[in-house]
Amino acid sequence: MTKRENISKNDILKNIKYHQGFPVSYSEKIFDYIFDIIIEGLKRDGKLKISGFGTFKILNKNSRIGRNPKTKEKHQISSRKVVVFSPSLKVKKKING
Repeated sequence: MTKRENISKNDILKNIKYHQGFPVSYSEKIFDYIFDIIIEGLKRDGKLKISGFGTFKILNKNSRIGRNPKTKEKHQISSRKVVVFSPSLKVKKKING
C-alpha cells in the first residue's frame, strides 16, 4: 500500500505563485474568496455546480449505529450533513485520458 499524497492550501498557493507570479498573500485572498463562494452556494441552495469542473451537493445522513473496528464496541453516530462532489464529464475525460 502506498502513502496517500495530499495537497495543502499552501501547495496550491506556491504553485500559483510559481506559474502566475502572484504574491502568496494575493493568491490566498483569491483562494479564500472562491472557497467562500462555494460554501455560500451550498448553504443557500444545498447544491453548487461549477461548469466544466463539477457539482458539490449537501446530503443529509441519518443517525446510525457504528462500531469501533478494533474493540467491536458499538456507539451511536449522530445525523449530520456531508458534502459530496461529482466531477463533470470534462474532468472525467481528462482523468481517463
